[in-house]
This record gives sequence, structure tokens and C-alpha cells, in this order.
Amino acid sequence: MRFTLILISLVLLPVMVVVHTWDYTEHRQGKLAARAEVILREAGIRAGTVDLRYLDLIVTGDAPDVPTLEQATAALEALPPLRLVSNRLTILARVRARLQERTLTLDGWLPDAGSVAGVVGLLSGLRPDLEIAAEGLRDSVYVRWPEGEKLPLSGASALLKPIVEALRVAPVLEIEREETRLVVKGLLPEAGLKAGIMSALGQGMHGLRVDAEGLGVTTHALSVPFVQGNVLLPFLRSYYSTPSPGSFKITQKDGPRLTAPATRTLESAWLTLLRPVSGGARVDMRLTLYPSIYHFPGRRVETPLAEDVLIPLREGLRGQFVSFALGSSTLGADEQARLAALLPLLLEAGPLLRLIVGGHPDPEGVPTVEGRLALARAEKVVSWLVEQGTPAADIQAVAFDPVLAGSDGAPAATRSVELLIR
Repeated sequence: MRFTLILISLVLLPVMVVVHTWDYTEHRQGKLAARAEVILREAGIRAGTVDLRYLDLIVTGDAPDVPTLEQATAALEALPPLRLVSNRLTILARVRARLQERTLTLDGWLPDAGSVAGVVGLLSGLRPDLEIAAEGLRDSVYVRWPEGEKLPLSGASALLKPIVEALRVAPVLEIEREETRLVVKGLLPEAGLKAGIMSALGQGMHGLRVDAEGLGVTTHALSVPFVQGNVLLPFLRSYYSTPSPGSFKITQKDGPRLTAPATRTLESAWLTLLRPVSGGARVDMRLTLYPSIYHFPGRRVETPLAEDVLIPLREGLRGQFVSFALGSSTLGADEQARLAALLPLLLEAGPLLRLIVGGHPDPEGVPTVEGRLALARAEKVVSWLVEQGTPAADIQAVAFDPVLAGSDGAPAATRSVELLIR
């Protein structure tokens, strides 16, 4: 009897295995696979797949981050009676960027710390003017590169190309005049242009310190007219050659903007030099016109005279105008007496005196006629001074530019001659 039972069991065992396998395959395996798929879906796994080989579970899919991947893995490992024998959940490498003012914030996932450092270094090189916040850009061994990605990463990488293109920036140059310095800020496409600008700013007679810590260089700049062919440098050399230069700013959007003391001659020269710079944009000239550069506020005199001689001389010449009749260059007796009162100061200065004798033209007259008349009047005054013993070696007669009466830089008297220390 016992032998019979054993024999029956041996016969039925394969049948029971087959039946059990059939039952599991037909009824339970699908449900277990569906439960695993639900776990992946609820955890946020994208493109998740489940391969169930009897009780052995193989899963694949893309997780958005490490916590999501670990959460899904833990849930699958706790799913009885299955065994998670192959976990192919990964994080697809990605880099996202957000630019706010001067800060570029990065987030995403890369396979290792070296890749993170490479991305930060690449973007810093393209835009050195930005502060890069990369705390959100993390690395993990679970991260995989996208199909077809070539290493090392470059600006042409599919992973970085959208960010790189969005970071292209228009060049900008801003030079602010402060009390004792010129502060230069902006972004240029090449170091050679920066060097040229620094040279142009430092060659003038202004004596101001040039602070260019805020002037960056990037090859990732757009091509705009003012950075092409060094067209900007001739203008800057002229604009910053004056004894009291002002401020200058130029962008692709707004064009050139000037705020400075100037003369009509300089205004005309600067407009000519700015034509190839502006690229057709309007030039915003906020100029205060003066008769000459020797009238500019804050100008430093060049004369080597000692202070005890220079100070009384400057005070004596201040506000002194030698007047002439309309259309005349004849020096009248009253004006000769005015000059005679200044002679002791001029003679005391001796051969170190450097004097500009300039004629103010009538701004209402014909410019060419008034210019010749203004120079003739200045020469008449110089001749009289030399005849009285004033050293002639460094006295220069000039015709000043006309300035409309009532404007900020207008002289106190037109049709007159003024004496200035150079």
C-alpha cells in the first residue's frame, strides 16, 4: 500500500508542477507584473518596463533623480514572492539652466564630479561675467549618458547646446567718469580690443586712474558694429584725450551715449568718428559746450609755475575779458589799460608762463568771418603783451569755438579776448 502511494505521488508530482506553473503563469504572474508596473509608474519612473521570468524580476526605466530611483527599488524589493535580480533603473544625464540678472543657476544630473566640473568650467569660460550657482547640478553612479553623446562635453553637445546658444550675449562697454578715475565695465569679444581700449583711455591729459576690473572678455559675444575692425578705438582716443573727459556707454540696443564737456569742434569730430561705431543707431550726445578745452571744469594746468605765483595769477586773470567793437580788431585805450593792470602778474611769472590768448567769436555771426576776426583780436592782444615785455616763447593766440549766450559753457562776453593759463 505504501509503495502504491509513493508511486502515485511520483506520477502526480510532475502533473502538479505543470498545473502549478500553468496556474502561476495564467493567473498570478500577470498580476505580479502589473503590480511592479504600478510601483514604477507611481514612483515617477519614465518608460518603465517589467520583465518577469517566473519569480525573477528585471526592471528598466528612467528615474528623474536618485531619491525616486531608490524609492522604486525599495518597493520592488519588498514585493513578494518576487526577487529583484536585475535593477536597470537609471537617470538620464541632463543639465538645465536659469539666468537671472548676472547669476546662472544650474541643476540636473551627471555621472561623476568631473563631468560637473567640466560643465561649470565650460560655461564660465563662455560667460566670465556671470556668477554660476551649480549646487543643483549633482552626480551619481546611476546616471547614464544619452544615446550618441560624445565626451568630453563641448558647446556643440546636444546636452549643452540649448544652454550655450541661449547664453550668447551682445557686447557692451560702459565708461563712467568718477572724481579721480575712469571706471570701465562691460563685455567684449576679444582681449585685443580690451587692450586697445585701455591704451586709448590712458593716453589722454586727464591724469585719471583707469579701473577696468569690471571689463570682461568672452568669445561667446554676438557680432555688432562697434566691436568690428577696431572702429571704436579712434573715437575713444579722441574722446579721452581732453583734460576733463566724461562718460561713455554703448550697447547693441541703445547705441552710443556721451556725457561730457566739449567744444563744437570736438562735437563734430566725435560725430564723424562715431558713424562706423553706431551702425546707424542714434547717437545720444549729452554735451555741455565750452569755447575751448581750456575752459573745461576740473582741468589741470600744465604750467610749471610755483603755487605762490600761480594762485594770484589765476585769480587776477579770472573774469577778465578784453572787449572789441563789432567787426573790429582794434585794441582800444580802455582795453589796453585793462591789460596793463595785469602786466605785473604776467611779468612776475617770467619765462615759465604758458598762456593761451583766445578770441571769442560772436555766435550770431557768420562762423568763418567770426573765426577769422576772433583770431585777429587774439593776435592783437598777444602783440601788445609782447611789446610790453611779456615773454613770447609760450604764448599762443587762438580762436575759441562759438557758444550760444545763455548756455552753461558760454563766456561772459562775446567779441572779446580771454587770457587763460595753459
